[in-house]
Amino acid sequence: MAFSPLSFLSFSFIFLLLHPISADQTPTQTNVTSNFSCPLDHSASLPCNAYVAYRAQSPDYLDVGAVSDLFGVSRLRIKTASNLPSEDVELSPGQLLLVPISCGCTGNLSLANITYEIKKGDSFYALSVHDMENLTEYHLVEAMNRTLNPYLLQIGTPVVLPVFCKCPTRTQLGNGIQYLITYVWQEKDNVSEVARVFNALETEIEAQNGYRNFSAAVGFPVLIPVSELPALSQPIYSSGKSESRRIVITLLCIVAGLVFVVIVCLLLFIYCKCWKTENTHLPKSKLEAVNLGKLKKATKTTENLSPRTLQCNKLLPGVSGYLNKPTVYDFKTIMEATMNLSERYRIGRTVYRALINDVYYAVKQASGDVAEKLAILQKVNHANLVRLNGISIGGDGTCFLIYEFAENGSLDKWLYPKSTASSSSSLMFLSWKQRLSIALDVAHGLQYMHEHTRPSVVHRDIRTSNILLSSQFKAKISDFSLTMAATETVTPKVDVHAFGIMLLELLSGRKSMQIRDGSEVVMLWQEVREILESEEKKEEKMKKWMDPNLEGFFPVVGALTLANIARACTMEKPSARPSTGEIVFGISVLIEQSSIEAMDQRSWTDGLTDESHGNIIPVVAR
Repeated sequence: MAFSPLSFLSFSFIFLLLHPISADQTPTQTNVTSNFSCPLDHSASLPCNAYVAYRAQSPDYLDVGAVSDLFGVSRLRIKTASNLPSEDVELSPGQLLLVPISCGCTGNLSLANITYEIKKGDSFYALSVHDMENLTEYHLVEAMNRTLNPYLLQIGTPVVLPVFCKCPTRTQLGNGIQYLITYVWQEKDNVSEVARVFNALETEIEAQNGYRNFSAAVGFPVLIPVSELPALSQPIYSSGKSESRRIVITLLCIVAGLVFVVIVCLLLFIYCKCWKTENTHLPKSKLEAVNLGKLKKATKTTENLSPRTLQCNKLLPGVSGYLNKPTVYDFKTIMEATMNLSERYRIGRTVYRALINDVYYAVKQASGDVAEKLAILQKVNHANLVRLNGISIGGDGTCFLIYEFAENGSLDKWLYPKSTASSSSSLMFLSWKQRLSIALDVAHGLQYMHEHTRPSVVHRDIRTSNILLSSQFKAKISDFSLTMAATETVTPKVDVHAFGIMLLELLSGRKSMQIRDGSEVVMLWQEVREILESEEKKEEKMKKWMDPNLEGFFPVVGALTLANIARACTMEKPSARPSTGEIVFGISVLIEQSSIEAMDQRSWTDGLTDESHGNIIPVVAR
């Protein structure tokens, strides 16, 4: 049976679905609010000399030469524009530079097209987000290089990186605005501080960009109108420092460091000698950060310890590699905070809510090879993965892992809550906007595990009960009990399939498998495939299939597109499933395309602004 226009066999078709491209047209920008479109009335002088603000970053771009090679601009021009004392200075991570570019029109966008040669390990996504620091967009790079396969890039191949820029209009030139600097908004930025750095006016920055609240601009390029290039404040460099003097200072630092290490080791030796015969029990009244070496030494004698105790102690040396500050929680404190693991505090099969020093934590009773789990957790640290805060070990060998607490519980509680007489249960459902955001959060977490850890990590247990929601409904992947490094047989495509099932549950508000009439087994993936492959009344069927709690307040085309993504993820052949990078891109484009502002007005968050979501009553019995 032929697929409809919204169906696809390859996930890479998502971009073509949402952004049709003709031979002589580049895509329209989607992820930025600032206007980078080309004027059709010739009101601007094109092309023009423009500038982008670029931040030096470790390890590849901490010298002017590397930045000049990236943008194809001479070191002298960067040095002059950035107010640097020379072309050979060593840059600090985050140090701001001004890079001159030539800005013009490409299709309907105002861009500076930078020629770049592919190096080992490059990808269009990494070049856009990391190397170019979001001064361009992934889908624009793909569109500008349509003859290349983005997943089989050859080293040395020249590609075009379209960088956002803008030329001042004739009106702006008449008012003294000489340049529009492209600047990627940072999380801690505010308009007044940015205006000070660039010697610009706050009113002109606000007028130039389409943001009413610049907190929404974080990670996106904006335009800074200036009457002249700002003299950036740069670190003070010592001009008289010779190479030999630098070597001497380095050697002195090394010697001082060795002396410091020797002193610390000596003090530790004395400390251990002095306390050798003392009781090693932890304080009873509170938790504290303890010296892990001391705790391990106290458990070194293994004759009377159970195998479970020995297994728990194996994880201790690795804690410092994961936690910001290695912390072991007093076992008695854990017992007091959970009322001796009372059912009243249970929020999962082996997970308990604990209030310790006025902070809520999720305490999970560990099982299996705890050391191996921690070895995995040491490799991952991402906003969409639940954070491990510490451990606790009892005298009988019982191990607990202490995680951050997710105030709004697991996703399954919101998609199919238990029927209760409580009036609050009627409030427990998610709007279309929240569901898209949750899907993107989980995809981001998986992409980090699959593409940004070495070796790649496979979760192997992605499901709604393992997706936790913070007070702001930020989704976090939890339960790493089955997680392992990727192998030839266990690949990231396992997680992709599970993610597709989770998407179907997000859309329908039902479990992936149900039994009807006592015997008929109904699978969501089968139902959605029938809808997507139907020739008639597809949209009407989709509306009926969707979660009734949404009350029709969702874009049907968007729902069909997300269903297509889920369908691609659940293909039988793993090789036919998309990568998590492709999934992130597809959902990101869908979010930008979805007109959901009006549809949220009658959702369960009616009357609440985005900032007030933190006041929503969380699930009571998680």
